[in-house]
Formats: sequence, structure tokens, C-alpha cells
Amino acid sequence: MGRKVRKTLNIDAAKLKRVRAYLGLDTETDVIDRMLEDYDFERELSRLLKRAPRSLRTLRSPLTSPAG
Repeated sequence: MGRKVRKTLNIDAAKLKRVRAYLGLDTETDVIDRMLEDYDFERELSRLLKRAPRSLRTLRSPLTSPAG
């Protein structure tokens, strides 16, 4: 895990609140950390699927770009 830094972000407050409630997380920072972790997972999954049989390569995620 990298070091923590303070950032100022312009984020849709309603969307952040919905995601926080949906995930059952305590803080907005937890939401952002979780989304970044999910992105890392999705990117690794995409990398692994590129080496998988063609029949498994149809999985797509909104968190990663087609280029991966």
C-alpha cells in the first residue's frame, strides 16, 4: 500500500453518499479507497483474462478501459 496523502476532490456528493450507504462504509475516504482497490482488482482480472481461453474473454468491467 502506498502512503496516504491529503487531496481536494470535486465529487458528486449524492453519488458518494449512495455508494457509501450501499457498501456500508463509515467514511467517504473508505469509499474512495474501496473503489481504487476494486479498480486494481478489475485491472488484474482483465490482465489474466487476456491470457485465458477465448471463450472467457467476453467479461467486461466498467472500471477498466478496453486497453486495460
